[in-house]
Amino acid sequence: MAFGLSSEGEVIEVICSKDEAVTCDLEQYQEYLKTLDETILGLKPDVQPTRFCLKRTLPYAAAQRVRNQQLGYKDGDVEVRLGFILEEVRASLVDIKNPGAGLEYKKDGDGGASKTLVEKLDAFGIVQELYTARQSAMKSTPGVSKKS
Repeated sequence: MAFGLSSEGEVIEVICSKDEAVTCDLEQYQEYLKTLDETILGLKPDVQPTRFCLKRTLPYAAAQRVRNQQLGYKDGDVEVRLGFILEEVRASLVDIKNPGAGLEYKKDGDGGASKTLVEKLDAFGIVQELYTARQSAMKSTPGVSKKS
């Protein structure tokens, strides 16, 4: 068996559950996050959804920042820190297609999405959805070729 990597699928597009174009229930939306199959969403034909574009692969420096935030020490014990999710979404978000009012994609100096934008997305519960979708997409590894 050979293992190879390709550049296919470097950016995924995610539609959030709060989008007015989405008509599915929460259980169906959770299935969408696993597969990114938009037919599950039951999109309204007359409404264009907002699509959040996320990189599957983070640049080295961004990946290192995220990993450094995942674990820490407190009182001599190792602890898992969930704040890395915000940084991972900020580092992977590269565009917003058809943004609604109040959504404007801008980069910060380190190349990640602006912290102000991520704060807004987090306040509306969108960050966790984007994180979950990206993690599911990374597990599906469409860019990996297997040969027997």
